[in-house]
Amino acid sequence: MELPSPRQKAFFEQAATSYQQQLHADTTAQAYLTSRGISPAVASTFRLGVVRQPLVGHERYAGRLCLPYITPAGVVNFTFRCLALQCERCKADADDGGHPKYMNTQLETTLYNVLDLGTPSQTIHVCEGELDALTLSAAGLPAIGAPGVKSWKPWYSICLADFAEVFVWADADTAGRKFASFMEKELKARRVALPIGEDVNSVYVRAGAEGLHHLIRG
Repeated sequence: MELPSPRQKAFFEQAATSYQQQLHADTTAQAYLTSRGISPAVASTFRLGVVRQPLVGHERYAGRLCLPYITPAGVVNFTFRCLALQCERCKADADDGGHPKYMNTQLETTLYNVLDLGTPSQTIHVCEGELDALTLSAAGLPAIGAPGVKSWKPWYSICLADFAEVFVWADADTAGRKFASFMEKELKARRVALPIGEDVNSVYVRAGAEGLHHLIRG
């Protein structure tokens, strides 16, 4: 895996800081986060931002939510998400790349929210989406976001090997079931079944942190 150069890391830090500051004055992005149950404090912890004035090279991400990938060494990557809750363009153009819901940099995919791997806990939670991982972590459940079966790297398993229990949160669709089955075989993970038509974040918005904890107990 190729690591970001010092120059790249300095640019990433500049970008994360700039987009975080832009979020403070952006009512549209703030309303979106509120609708997803993400408080200003949580947004600050995860250094969420919005791209209204993109830095050079980030012009194609304009208007999107910025989710930095943060490690103990700083910001090492980004994902940029469409801010619309129900975006018809995302649905219509997702297959041909015209307006994908998520856009990534050209860097190799990595795990999201790896700082939670250092949380003093015997359990870790794994899901495919950044916002779902963020939601679980904010609800008191240490979590990482993984890029899916096709992009899974052998060292991801090593990172999770020391945890006594691994929970995998599976969306009720083909991709979600495939990912959960893989995690059950790869790490003997316990599958947490989400209600049909819901994901981690929608459960949290509807039922709060207790709703997520209830699914684990169930």
